[in-house]
Amino acid sequence: AGITGGPKNMSRGRDLISIQLEVTERLLEAEERKLLVLTNDIGTSRHSDVLNNSARAKELEIQENSCRRIKMQHQRLQKELQAVATVSLASGPRLRASRSLPAIGLRSTAKHRPTVFDTLVTRMETTCLGVQPPEASPPASPLKLGLSGELVQKYGALVGGSLNALVEHLLPNESYYPESSFAFAFILCCRLFMKPYELLAKVLRGLQLRKNDPEYPDLAPKYLQLLNEWVDKFPYDFRDERMMVSFKELTQAAAPLSLEMRKTVGHLQANLIKKLNSLEKYERILSQLNIAAMERLIDPKTEVNILRICENPAVVAQQLTYIELERLNNIGPEEFIQTFVKSTEEKEPLYRDMKKTSNLEAYVEWFNRLSYLTATEICVSDKKRDRTKVLDFIVDVAFECRKLHNFNSCMAIIAGLFMSSVNRLKKARTRAIEEKLQELEHLADPVGNYMVYREELKDSTSIAAQSIKSSCVVPFFGLLVKDIYFTQEGNKTRLENGNINFEKCMVLANLVSQVFLWKETVLPFPRVQEVLNYLMTIPALTDDELQLASYELEPPANDGEKRRYQQLREQLGIRRENSRRHTTGTSPFFSSEDSSIKEE
Repeated sequence: AGITGGPKNMSRGRDLISIQLEVTERLLEAEERKLLVLTNDIGTSRHSDVLNNSARAKELEIQENSCRRIKMQHQRLQKELQAVATVSLASGPRLRASRSLPAIGLRSTAKHRPTVFDTLVTRMETTCLGVQPPEASPPASPLKLGLSGELVQKYGALVGGSLNALVEHLLPNESYYPESSFAFAFILCCRLFMKPYELLAKVLRGLQLRKNDPEYPDLAPKYLQLLNEWVDKFPYDFRDERMMVSFKELTQAAAPLSLEMRKTVGHLQANLIKKLNSLEKYERILSQLNIAAMERLIDPKTEVNILRICENPAVVAQQLTYIELERLNNIGPEEFIQTFVKSTEEKEPLYRDMKKTSNLEAYVEWFNRLSYLTATEICVSDKKRDRTKVLDFIVDVAFECRKLHNFNSCMAIIAGLFMSSVNRLKKARTRAIEEKLQELEHLADPVGNYMVYREELKDSTSIAAQSIKSSCVVPFFGLLVKDIYFTQEGNKTRLENGNINFEKCMVLANLVSQVFLWKETVLPFPRVQEVLNYLMTIPALTDDELQLASYELEPPANDGEKRRYQQLREQLGIRRENSRRHTTGTSPFFSSEDSSIKEE
């Protein structure tokens, strides 16, 4: 007998989709802001040379495509969240409002409603993020630093200071080199109050002022080491030609000092070129994957059936982990700040000052895609027996992802399993499947700010750290972004006296850095190219197509579903047995909606 998915099941889908909707909404806001700035830049430089105008036109086309893609995802997530909320209200008591169950992001009026991002941060949340409540801290003890201002410490840790003082604290001298944690946090968060190229110019100026000092030959290598840390952690900054100007001047100042310095400069230049070339290669691959996905969308031979490709859930989970790790490793840490945290600068930004990469957007798109692919795999299975087999297989894939500490894929699959179109398919669930789903629900429980997940993430990180070269942890990305927002909204960037709140910078750096702990990991299992290609390019149904397919598999259960079914039949057009492919596990509902996006 099938097991009914009740309101609790639907609430899990709502929680995860709600977080992902907000992440996508923030991405859309950032991309539309970039598009507006780029359009204004083009408008003010119409009389520039033809070559420049041609390059800008290409940038504009790419940016418009990016906005269109993310907007499409946002609309789909809105539809799904509305469907989940409708079913929840119809099938059970009204959910008790709480911070852990954020209000759905469907705004019918201009009235402001709290979301997972703009809810006020409570003391419990702040402490969870590692920031001590103000009343728990003793009076700050200032630490004088020359004439440039003050650095402020609490419990021996740097928590604030003037911008000049912090810049001076970054500069090495004969007996001092900045701690890596400070350098990472300051370079990461400097974009909240200045441009990276401005900070690097100040670093260069610091070295130039010491050129005639007897200690200069010993000082230059330290500046070169600082530049190397910048290149290693934030290579994408150097896509800005203004950054390259300071890079060249600094390396040229150090290279003539000795043969060893020339070798060091050569290695540094080669490292930067390698990283930038790697980024360009990755961007080309993403573009090629988008093209391949569109080609499969219109190919009549396309068959959605994961079991035809691989019958081992562990292998599928391994390939998902490869995809996750590769995409995570190509995100620059600065992308989190440039995308999700607003600068305190008052002047309008220029397009060339905005981030030069879209790796973070591609990663969010991947989560959304995996959720919809999960639902698609189940909803295209015509026979109940096949549907049960696919459902059981996908649930096992989620468990295998969990074993591999791949929480992002696991949560994406859970979100897909509890989409309204899947959750209503009661006949496909056996008691064994239901028990497994309940365990996955427990992992996705939002109570205590996802306490269950956070505890497991902490334990997994400790376990993986013991074999960091062959294992990794992939955190739930949407919740990480939520934490970054809580930190931003709940803590001022500048204090009342005008000083930089460096305590906030350190918390942001700690949150961002957890994503990049596993860059050197070499996963101990093989790549299976056929599975990788399938996961990254096979088409996924839209919300309306999923709902229609779901009603075709199990008839509407009430008047509301019957009306919705009729609307979908009229809206999408029904292609019955005469147009249905003869291959088991395919669906007639694929649309070419995404084909309106031009090839980049």
